[in-house]
Amino acid sequence: MPITILLVDDHRILLDGLRYILREKEYLNIKATADSGAEALKLLEQDSFDLMITDYCMPDTDGLTLIKRARDLSPGMKIIVLSMVDPPEDIRDIMLAGADGYILKKYARQELFYAIDTVMDNRQYWSPEASKALLNDRRTDEPSILTARELEVLHLLTQELTSREIASRLFISERTVETHRKNLLRKTGCASAVGLIKYAYTHKLI
Repeated sequence: MPITILLVDDHRILLDGLRYILREKEYLNIKATADSGAEALKLLEQDSFDLMITDYCMPDTDGLTLIKRARDLSPGMKIIVLSMVDPPEDIRDIMLAGADGYILKKYARQELFYAIDTVMDNRQYWSPEASKALLNDRRTDEPSILTARELEVLHLLTQELTSREIASRLFISERTVETHRKNLLRKTGCASAVGLIKYAYTHKLI
């Protein structure tokens, strides 16, 4: 069954570019486009979509408000945010607001299809640049018991990636990932992956 998509961007040339890229896949159906946050919300009030791909910075509605309102109007819809560049605190806000994915616009062609497949599989996709920005912005008062690699694995676990997917992303073996997971559980005192995710949010590691 086709994936119905709502595209949102206030720049027509970028909107047309996204439409051109997405037409490469027959299973993707661009059901509607909007050039403002207000228009996007109006469309969400009138119709349903499987996925919204949206710019974050728009003149009439800030991205955070759009994500939160879209979540209220269509709780089951997936949301991927496209952005030029955002500070770590904005990326964290986007994540906490309920977005399922985040991609820098300059890498849209390389990452978009994988991101769509990932979020439609009920997982999250955060571009490597977003992950790096969050890791580099770790608070000075955060626990120092975790190594840099363990923090990378922890961040990918919060995106619900499997050990195999984490291994592929970090160019390490699956066995090494499992070792990092065991160390994370031991060091944090958590009993499961769910506990690790709660730990990450509590200590503002993501």
